[in-house]
Formats: sequence, C-alpha cells, structure tokens
Amino acid sequence: MKNILKISGWQIKHQEKLIYQANKGTPIIALKFFNYPNYHQNVKIDKLPAECKLKNKEFNSYFVFQHKVGTKGTISLERIISVVPITYSANLNNNWGLISDFPKVLKEKYKQNLKYWPIKSESIYSISKQEWFRENDLFNWVHLASYKIKDILKYREKQEKRLGADQAIQMIIGDCDEFTDLFITFARMRGIPCRRLTGYFIRNNGTSSEGHAWGEIFSQRIGWIPVDLALNNIGYHTTNYIILKIEEFNSTLSDYQIRIKHTSTVHYKWVFPDPIFTPIFY
Repeated sequence: MKNILKISGWQIKHQEKLIYQANKGTPIIALKFFNYPNYHQNVKIDKLPAECKLKNKEFNSYFVFQHKVGTKGTISLERIISVVPITYSANLNNNWGLISDFPKVLKEKYKQNLKYWPIKSESIYSISKQEWFRENDLFNWVHLASYKIKDILKYREKQEKRLGADQAIQMIIGDCDEFTDLFITFARMRGIPCRRLTGYFIRNNGTSSEGHAWGEIFSQRIGWIPVDLALNNIGYHTTNYIILKIEEFNSTLSDYQIRIKHTSTVHYKWVFPDPIFTPIFY
C-alpha cells in the first residue's frame, strides 16, 4: 500500500529589509521584530537574520538588531524558520467550567480599558445588558457570543487598518481583527481572561497564506482555548495556524519596531514581501 505523506508543518522564508538614508553621519538603528514562539508549536531557526540576537519574554520570542550603520544602506532581515504546530482540540465533553468560578483577582487582571478592547465603551456596555451575556457556562457563553458578534458584523471585508471593537460595532464591518477584538472586549467585560494571537493561516498546502488574528479564552479546567470567529473555529488548533505573537496586556503590539539614535534626520522604508511557506511532510 502506498504511503500518503501528510503535512506536519511549514518552513517559512522571510525576506524583509530596511532601506535607510541619513542626512549625515552614522546613525544607530535599533530594530525589534517577532520570531515564532514555542507555544503550541515546535520552532527551529534554519537561518538567522544577520547581526541579530534572539530574545525571549514570557511566551513571545523576538529578534533584536542594534548597530551603528553607514550614512545610507540596506539592512537585510532575511531568515528561514521551520514551524511544526502541535494540534489539539479543547472540546472535551464541552465542559469548560463556570465563569462564576474565576477568582476575582483573575477577572480584574484582564479588565483593562485598552485602545482596541474598550471595555468602557457605551455601545458595548449596552450589549452587555442583554440576557445572553449573563450565561454562566463558559462553553455556552463563547458560542452565544459568537452568534452575537456574527450578527453585529454583517459585512466581512478586509480593512485597510484595524478598527477596534467600538468602531467595528458602529460600522458593522470587519475582518479577523474586528471579530477578534470584539470577542476579547466582550469576554473581558464578562470577567473571562482572553487574549489575542496573531500570525498566519495557511491554505491549499501552502500555496496561499494570509496574516491572521484570533483569540484565546482561559478555562480553569482546560487552559487556554483558541477562538477564531472569523473562520468559524472554536476550540481547535490545526497545522493551518502559525503563531507569531501573543498579545495579552498590550492591544497595540506591532510586529516590527524601530528606534533611531541620531542628531539629524534619517529616512527609511520597510520592504515587506509576503513570506514563502514550504510544507514539511512526515
């Protein structure tokens, strides 16, 4: 019988670069950009970006470049990373526990009013007064919230910029960012620990991919559970999901950060071609 190879993960080639020019002198350029963390996935660096150091902070992993450079030039951030997702399902008997069982200190920890998760928004507060919002079973509440959010965001369209939960409600439109931000805001208002993951969703054996955002809610019985309302996925992590970073207490965490130490003006341009995904078989 012929063996059928299955995809276990992805080799990802990044070819970003920063083109810069200073009016004079030699600036110090500091870059910080995220690497794939070892969270629900096994990660191996096949090719490091030149002159970069790898650092880790909590769940996240990132590269740092900090060097004095010439008056003008190009900084290449080319790198090759292999990622093998660890697949799992959280739908064990659909028993995720009760919301009322969360300790008060844990609920309060996640009740921060942030730019994209505005738990003090008047429009969101009015929705929280509806009957469905008081459901105490965590599994049932997540599904009720998913129905409500899909009813609110009537138009699924790719957005030029991230709107955040409050603006998404007003415009009744959104993509994965808006579905995720609205869900996180509802969950945190209800006292459920919830956070945002960003990375990539891979389709058609790697021939197409898209930057993607989805949520995770915390169950005291199971741990962190994925909730991707934009793709109708509640409770499953598959080989299609590649995690780049986890946003828990900072809703505006950018993939790339730049600081320039120089007395004169430095002009720069990022070049961001889409990464190339090659399947890893087993």
